[in-house]
Amino acid sequence: MATQYTTDIPFSSSHAQQAFKLLELPPELLALLESEDPPTLTITSSPSTATTPGYALLCHGSKQYQMRQKNTSNPILILQPSSTGPTQGDDPETFIPQPSVTAVSKIEDTIELILQEEGKKKEVKVNKWHEKFAKSRLEKK
Repeated sequence: MATQYTTDIPFSSSHAQQAFKLLELPPELLALLESEDPPTLTITSSPSTATTPGYALLCHGSKQYQMRQKNTSNPILILQPSSTGPTQGDDPETFIPQPSVTAVSKIEDTIELILQEEGKKKEVKVNKWHEKFAKSRLEKK
């Protein structure tokens, strides 16, 4: 009979979660930031009009990226190394801590960057699931 060895890693979640936002970088911007002479990035606001609000822009040189928050159906957990401590049933004198991990943040949305063409605002199509559902229902009638 074969035996199976398992190594369990204790997992816990911190009560005080930290706030993080993940920024999806286009490959060309990532390459610039990893270069020997990375550019300085600034965040500004686009002008608002009577019908449209302004939005955040990430800028470097002459390039501008519209910053949009998008939700993800699978949350991302940020983990931190930790170690177990004795519980009420353990003898603190003989207890040996084990390596473990603790979730310190749960990220449910990310920020995407959309390159803005010079002189014109790039139209960003927003397809929310309920809009898609409504369209399919209308097509079936």
